Amino acid sequence: MTVLFQRVVNVTIAPKLGIAAAGLAGIAPGQAYDVSALDCTFNVKKNLKPEPNTCELKIYNLNEHTRKVFSSADRLIIRLEAGHVGSVSQLYLGEVHAATSTVDGPDIITEISTSDSEKELGTTKISIPVGPKTPASAVMLQIVKALNVGPGNAAIMAAKMPPNVVAMFGNGTIVTGKAARALDDICRAADYEWSIQDGVLQILDRAKAVEGLAVFLSPDTGLIGSPSVDPKGIVSATALIQPDLRPGRKVVFKTKAFTGAGYRIEECEYTGDTSGTEWYVKLTAKPY
Repeated sequence: MTVLFQRVVNVTIAPKLGIAAAGLAGIAPGQAYDVSALDCTFNVKKNLKPEPNTCELKIYNLNEHTRKVFSSADRLIIRLEAGHVGSVSQLYLGEVHAATSTVDGPDIITEISTSDSEKELGTTKISIPVGPKTPASAVMLQIVKALNVGPGNAAIMAAKMPPNVVAMFGNGTIVTGKAARALDDICRAADYEWSIQDGVLQILDRAKAVEGLAVFLSPDTGLIGSPSVDPKGIVSATALIQPDLRPGRKVVFKTKAFTGAGYRIEECEYTGDTSGTEWYVKLTAKPY
């Protein structure tokens, strides 16, 4: 039995790696703001689609200097960890878009909106000359490099491409346009699907799960109520926030009303409030 009770949240904001100190409103390289001691609320949405995951974070009563830094600095990243004592994991890592502060009674609330690798996915363009007989696996790795995200398991998935896909550029060509669209084309041909999770590329065989043990969800391990299943076999469930409940992971459900194995998490929505009751993850899962 896993006992989940005392909640923990860690919130850190710092310059994006590799960005010069100039323009960062006083945040030096390697410097980070840890605001974990302050009350906050958060809503994180993550899925397996090749689009940015998002986080909406509200922090209560930052000091004036920190509020000014967050509202004016360029290219900051935010790291959010949450869970319970002895069971804490990273829920989100992404780039800050905006930080605005408002007064609500005795409180000053700073609302921070972020997304995961949105600029890399939306604006990165490529022009890659491909010589005759260049394998598609090599082209895919060049595209991943151009995206400037963590390569994740790209090398492993490139190495296991089907032979007919490896030879898809047999006559040579130039791969141009948006890097994300080019990666779409190669992954579709290989029957792969891809997403960015916390700045790191995750490639899966289509409709398959991340390798590893399944997360076991029951009333004893944080499951709230009983999952529901729609006519298409999609399971919806709510659990306490805990490690490993993330898109792509295998999950097993067990309650008196429903028992199911062989499911892959498709979407997660994490909601937390350090001074309220919310500390849940709502997830959907499909058979794999």
